Amino acid sequence: MRISRSFFCFFAFISTAWLATPAFSGDFPSDFAVDPAVVNMTLEPKVVVNSGKLEWVPFSRDLTPWVSLSYEDKRPAARPRQVKLVEPLQGDPVRGRELAIARDKGYCIVCHQLPGEQWAGTVGALLLNFKKHNYPNELVFQQIFDSRVFNPISVMPPYGTFGILNEQEIRDLVAYLQSLD
Repeated sequence: MRISRSFFCFFAFISTAWLATPAFSGDFPSDFAVDPAVVNMTLEPKVVVNSGKLEWVPFSRDLTPWVSLSYEDKRPAARPRQVKLVEPLQGDPVRGRELAIARDKGYCIVCHQLPGEQWAGTVGALLLNFKKHNYPNELVFQQIFDSRVFNPISVMPPYGTFGILNEQEIRDLVAYLQSLD
């Protein structure tokens, strides 16, 4: 009786682990910063002051539905989506600036250099003096909504397609960029 109970417990443990693991680890790459025990599952690094170490803490949004930049991430991505901007723009440049530096929204400063920001990104195009380029609002709107329409291998997040920014927020960002002298 003791052996069969032990075997049953062992089998229950193994089958539970076997059934649960693929649902989590099979969907995400091994280098994906996730923790299924955290409400939003997504983690972000936090510098531990004067230690030279990082601590992983829960992020404010769940980013797991979207494909990551990991080479191991084989999940299908949403198809590029072309949209048409209906003018007038009616965007708020002040709100656009807030979105450009907001960690849970645009967070443009991670990749782009913006005026007045000390820790600018160096991956994306410089956005200083953006107005001088005279880009049409529709082009800028599409670039933010889903830049994969222009460049299929773009690393810029498709903010509109993925629902990170809504239409009005993208309009606000366009207004902000178009105001940069």
